[in-house]
Amino acid sequence: MKYIFRFSFFSRTLILVLFCGLNWSQEPIFEIKPYPPPVFEQYPIRAHVDHHYPSQLLDGINVRLDGFEFTEDIIAFSCTHGTSCYDGHAGVDYYMPENTPILAPAQGNVIWSDFSPGADPCPGGMEPNGLTGIIILAHGNGYYSCYLHLNPPLNVAVGETVMVGDTLGFEGMTGCADQPHLHFEIRKDSWYFDQENPWVIDPFGWWGNNEDPIFDLRGNHSHWLWKSSGLIDDGDNGFQRYFGPDWNYLDVGYNGDSWIAPIVTDMDESRH
Repeated sequence: MKYIFRFSFFSRTLILVLFCGLNWSQEPIFEIKPYPPPVFEQYPIRAHVDHHYPSQLLDGINVRLDGFEFTEDIIAFSCTHGTSCYDGHAGVDYYMPENTPILAPAQGNVIWSDFSPGADPCPGGMEPNGLTGIIILAHGNGYYSCYLHLNPPLNVAVGETVMVGDTLGFEGMTGCADQPHLHFEIRKDSWYFDQENPWVIDPFGWWGNNEDPIFDLRGNHSHWLWKSSGLIDDGDNGFQRYFGPDWNYLDVGYNGDSWIAPIVTDMDESRH
């Protein structure tokens, strides 16, 4: 079940979709976002998982978690609808100031911590910035979380156990990156990087009306993996915003602050 709340602030309206009350067999596992909560800011997601498909192979189609399909400008880093939706993307890109600490969102064991070659070729034909700083955690439930583009030094070593909130490393732009950001990627049933037939799923789940195309790859389903409260505050895991124009911060609302954006009635006009 989806709950939709509508709040009006100074003649503008914000719709929040509350991700709770859903009948899923998979329990959420991530207790925090993979970075310290910013003050008076929200780090935007500027590239999402391509549900068709997150293989880094170009097929001319990019499908968002709600089933919306992009077929134009899908290799551009500032494509339409306010979000960089390049073809074949396998993770979620958070844009934030360089060297922001990257935190473990759940307990796990470090199974990879190294500087390694990234995608070949880089998306859009860009030249890589050397090797990619990569950390991979195994969470003991079939899920693996991956953190890419980290700057040196990496803060953990293979074999270590990390707890929620431990610092893994620091956000950067190593490897295939045009700006500092964290590429946050979730794999199911294998940590292995398979560029043609990946184990990737979307940690925000699948909200389309049809079967998630990702299921065609490895038979995996995308589930909402974030522990969140019944009330979605802008500091809660349930509030994660896409990059787009017209977001405004107000010092009113729950806990004395809120974010607003204009409402749209047509999916084609959506910019978030």
